[in-house]
Amino acid sequence: MDYNSLTQQIIQYSKRTDQFFIDQVPNFINQAINRIYSEAKNIGFEKIIFSNNQQQQIQANNFLLAKPVDWKETVSFTITLPSNDRTILQLRTLEFCQSYWQNPNTTGQPVFYADFNNYSSFYLAPTPDQNYNFQLIYLALPLFNAQNPTNFLTIRYPSLLLYASMLETIPFLKGDERVPVFESYYNRALQSVNKDAEKLYTDRVAKRDVD
Repeated sequence: MDYNSLTQQIIQYSKRTDQFFIDQVPNFINQAINRIYSEAKNIGFEKIIFSNNQQQQIQANNFLLAKPVDWKETVSFTITLPSNDRTILQLRTLEFCQSYWQNPNTTGQPVFYADFNNYSSFYLAPTPDQNYNFQLIYLALPLFNAQNPTNFLTIRYPSLLLYASMLETIPFLKGDERVPVFESYYNRALQSVNKDAEKLYTDRVAKRDVD
């Protein structure tokens, strides 16, 4: 499966070829990915960014750090100290961070962070006193369009993505009697995926306990 083949499947299942409907298909697909994200977060949405001296760092005297364009939710945010030790930054509200470090023109080692500017940036407190490498673990919505035609859903869970897309499409068709059918297909695929994710998580925890 890729973006174009999924689009064609939606059109074929829907039996609609008019341009107005075709123009809505990208919205159905995006809504389907959001549905899967909210109901099966552990299946592969997690991503990790490691910064280094050649890549984006937390910059001295700059209390803002741009988030990845596909960011949806932060799992953990860690900075590397000059001693090479790492410390985890703590999530707080923007008001807390601004109250904690009232003068952003003064600097120190960051301790807290907040979501800022309509969730497009991180706000750091204190304002960094030097450049810091960081590790960001976050949940991401995969880029999926004609320019980015595949992702882990198309590779590992194509049926789940198709059924979710049809569930978002059918209300647009109005009166389609196949709603229970696709809902059953989707729920069955989701249940299977969540069972696999639970097994992987259990194995991961068990291995960590043994280690």
